Amino acid sequence: MEHELQLGAEDPLEETRLLAAALQAHSRRAAARGVAWSRVEANLSVEGKSGVETKTMPSSAAADRARSADAGVAAPAPTESPRILAPACATLEDLRAAVARCTACELCRTRTQTVFSDGLGARRILFVGDAPGADEDRSGVPFAGAAGQLLTDIIEKGMRLRRDEVWIANLLKCRPSDNGKPAPRASESCSPWLERQIELMQPRIIIALGQAAASHLLGSDDNLARLRGRVHERRGIPLVATYHPANLLRTPADKKECWQDIQLAMRAIGLQLSS
Repeated sequence: MEHELQLGAEDPLEETRLLAAALQAHSRRAAARGVAWSRVEANLSVEGKSGVETKTMPSSAAADRARSADAGVAAPAPTESPRILAPACATLEDLRAAVARCTACELCRTRTQTVFSDGLGARRILFVGDAPGADEDRSGVPFAGAAGQLLTDIIEKGMRLRRDEVWIANLLKCRPSDNGKPAPRASESCSPWLERQIELMQPRIIIALGQAAASHLLGSDDNLARLRGRVHERRGIPLVATYHPANLLRTPADKKECWQDIQLAMRAIGLQLSS
């Protein structure tokens, strides 16, 4: 045992120090087994000539680390809430760096890297999808796979812009492990990052790609069919909802309606189609 508890020491302060050390050792052993040690999770300190101060790990973090160790996955140290960190970021680069360190939800354990944004945004047009997929997780670039190529075609062949003239981002900054739709907890954790991203970009218009992104950005339970076809306003910024490119790959017949939505967005900001 790391610290044997030996009561009956002649010096009361020494006896107290031994007790504190024993409790600390016990908490570490409990944490290693994934047992919450919440009653001794703050600080154990002894004042006096010994000057000893011991600390234990918060029970939730200890349990997470133990579970990750059992699974063979390194659990990152917990960070502050994105609701605290995001507003403090003064630039997009500051925000990108903060996102890269985020461990606010369980997706941090399975990601290869975070996926922040793509493009320089000279035209101040922001496309927002739902979540990164496997290609994005590997590259760190949103819309990097087949759906991304279709989005690039929409921008370059349809809108006659370069892809780097717009911004492309997602609601989630980490890939869901099953490539599924964003889970409520993950969406809630990531929301402050996207909100600050929009504040710093100050886009002229937002184009929401797919049901998840449109519902989140508009705070609406309406389906995509009801959200499409008109210009919404989100905190003073025009927003147009349309199909996610992945949906267009599955249902090519929707491409015509998607192009109508894109033209609507272009008209809303006075961007003319080239002949």
